[in-house]
Amino acid sequence: MSIIHNYCITGKNFNFLNNLNINIILAGSENKNLSDFPLKWIKDNDGINISNKNKNFGTLTSHYWLWKNKLKDYADDDWIGINHYRRFWVKNDKREIGVSNLSNSILREIPKDNNFDALLPKKIVMENLKFMKVLKKGFQNYIRKPSLLFNRKKISIEFHFDLFHGYKYLYEATKLMNKDDRGDFENYIKQNSFHGFQIFVSKKKIINDLYEKSFEWIFECEKKFSNEKLTGYGKERLYDFLAERYYSFYFEKYTKTKIWPWVILNKDMV
Repeated sequence: MSIIHNYCITGKNFNFLNNLNINIILAGSENKNLSDFPLKWIKDNDGINISNKNKNFGTLTSHYWLWKNKLKDYADDDWIGINHYRRFWVKNDKREIGVSNLSNSILREIPKDNNFDALLPKKIVMENLKFMKVLKKGFQNYIRKPSLLFNRKKISIEFHFDLFHGYKYLYEATKLMNKDDRGDFENYIKQNSFHGFQIFVSKKKIINDLYEKSFEWIFECEKKFSNEKLTGYGKERLYDFLAERYYSFYFEKYTKTKIWPWVILNKDMV
């Protein structure tokens, strides 16, 4: 079986990360006191980087570092896994997993049945959102489209983005996408589910292409919205949230995917 070169992106120092035997990337290193973090951690302000953009780019500054500084060290068919500090790929979902047994549970080898190009998390389905939360945050959108009150299956990726990250940002950003993807992406965001969190396992050659396409688009989005006031949780990391939707789209369009188990650690565990 092929090994997985696992990376974990984090913006905070959690002791349990040092016991996992995976590569830890500190997101937004440029604006952090590095003496508060382990020396062995990868700092995303080393080499070619955009670490100073972390406020609005979130985990993308670490994805960018990986793309520009590390992918070249791998062969095209090497497998690379992306985890986040609370979200980890695991061998199976049939056991209770916490900090104490996480290291032994992490997926470190590609399954024997490797008839796929990428492992992705199960999709987030929009209609499963808590109704009162959607109604509270999306009142203006309900006024525009009151039929959503009666058929929640019509809650699309685009509507969800408008609801939580600002009205029309995703719509305007889509106009900036390259012509090969634009039409397909416009149709994609009309669907009601997507693979969230920007966690995946795939081959170097695929990830390299993903990064090339996504960052070309994201930098155009940055120019477009450069005068916008991006404040608050939903808007501050706007480019990270845009990329999250594109990553899901990319893998579904360009690769053969397989849903795989992952675990999210409770906040009181870390």
